[in-house]
Amino acid sequence: MIEVLDSGFVEMARLKGVPERRVIFRHAVPHALGPVAQVVAIQLAWLAGGVVVVEFLFRYPGIGQALIDAVTYRDVQVVQAISMLVAAVYVVVNLAADIVGILTNPKLRSAA
Repeated sequence: MIEVLDSGFVEMARLKGVPERRVIFRHAVPHALGPVAQVVAIQLAWLAGGVVVVEFLFRYPGIGQALIDAVTYRDVQVVQAISMLVAAVYVVVNLAADIVGILTNPKLRSAA
């Protein structure tokens, strides 16, 4: 947000006399939300993958424990299904972050 507030278009809005509240919410926040959404998406994707480790270490019953049991008993179909589920979560979360980035950044919304 600090980097966006130091950018040229925010400075231009301030020089035109736009109130500070409008400068922040209309000009700065949309440009700052895209990178925040990307970081949140990456963290959620790591969380979806790290659930296996957490459930194994703390002996929580869940999808991670089911994956470990499937690997132990060599149940290939269950391993494939759970791996695909984790991959789908990863793809959906990143897709949602990309959509948020496109919707909030006016430079990405233009049909060039």
